[in-house]
Amino acid sequence: MVIPNDTPWSGLEAGKVDTRRVDAAARWNWFWAVMPRADATLVLQLSDLPRPAPDLPKLKSLEIRFQTLPGGPILYIRLKDNAQMELFETLCRDVMAAGELAETESEALERAIGRTFRWHYLLRGGKLEVLSEEAQKGLIGEIEVLKLLIAELGPKPALSAWMGPSGAPKDFELKADCIEVKARRGASQPFVKITSEHQLADVPDRRIWLAVLAVDKVQPPHGRTLTEHVDTVTKLLERTEPSSVMDWELHLADVGYDALHDYSAWRWIVSAPEFFAVTEDFPRIAAPVLLGVSGVTFALALSACSPFLKAWNDVRAGLIEGGQA
Repeated sequence: MVIPNDTPWSGLEAGKVDTRRVDAAARWNWFWAVMPRADATLVLQLSDLPRPAPDLPKLKSLEIRFQTLPGGPILYIRLKDNAQMELFETLCRDVMAAGELAETESEALERAIGRTFRWHYLLRGGKLEVLSEEAQKGLIGEIEVLKLLIAELGPKPALSAWMGPSGAPKDFELKADCIEVKARRGASQPFVKITSEHQLADVPDRRIWLAVLAVDKVQPPHGRTLTEHVDTVTKLLERTEPSSVMDWELHLADVGYDALHDYSAWRWIVSAPEFFAVTEDFPRIAAPVLLGVSGVTFALALSACSPFLKAWNDVRAGLIEGGQA
């Protein structure tokens, strides 16, 4: 493959790893590079590899990895399809801009990975705009449950269990429990929308919970913005377990949240979650369904769920007994 002349990689020699510093005035060590197969690459040179190594996004047209070279460790982002070079340059410059805001190298790495996860979301079909009202409500609902799990299990296990941003069938998957979270307007009809037959489906050897919260939009000065809800958790993690902040930010990036967006137009109040035990006789349509039927969506009346309502203390006791702490 030939590197086009109008790109930052032009003039770099294919057949070996050839590099050019992006900007001599940059705070961190960014390099344009060409890998042996003439693949355009962005490199961030590091003093040390992070321990433990954080998760990295997986994209069809990109390879994102840590590597130790004779000159030291690096993080690199390699384009595998040169037909997308213009978009790749935009991605690289955006990742660098995010990293350059950092005060330390480790923070620069966190920001670079977080911004790459943001591109992972965008290239998967997400949008550059702020999250919709429905998406904000859903994220706030999951954050409220996450805060409960952090208090019981600690930040790392709670964040590891949070599967909602990745699009998994259940929003939280723990060793002995799964939790599906639904946010609704408090004044709306007493129903929640179940969007898949898998959301309330049984999982072997795990209890299934449906957590329902009222999340309502209010006028200033009442309530809090999505940014404020997010910042509450960020500050909690910075105070109690700073090493979990990267995991938290990666989850947010995967769900499409960008701290640079302005969410001041929306303020929200949220209720404490109610937990319903999804047992064999719980009202639901669950997998497996009839052959040829899929993508089942239905409205679930909360009045029909009331016999299955459990106190949080009952839920948390099971988490602890299940060895989650």
